[in-house]
Amino acid sequence: MKQANPEKLARSREVLAQLKAARGGSLLESHLKMGNDPNLAKMFLDSYENNKADSVLPRKYKELMVMAVGMATGTATTMNVHAKLAMQNGATVDEICEVIRMIFFTCGVTKLLPILEQLDLEAIDLE
Repeated sequence: MKQANPEKLARSREVLAQLKAARGGSLLESHLKMGNDPNLAKMFLDSYENNKADSVLPRKYKELMVMAVGMATGTATTMNVHAKLAMQNGATVDEICEVIRMIFFTCGVTKLLPILEQLDLEAIDLE
């Protein structure tokens, strides 16, 4: 199914262009699918811009929290995108691993294994 209303498509393209600029020139496939509803695309853009700015919590901690939600819900894109953003904003591997331990403690091994399979952590050598 695809949006056919030309006015809605024009508005969505405008909002998605703003989102693309806010993200540094890239969009995910999920963003393009949001374009079927310009109101949803606008809500996402507004949320993205609010999360991007520092307010009471530094951005690193916001990204770690969003990453944790992605881990707890099994949403690979959220987990991976926000893990990278957390690292870009000063998070360490130790902090990422602490979040993983918190998810393991609260959600169990059924969440841990997919996290380890999806997250861009490198396996260590045994030697």
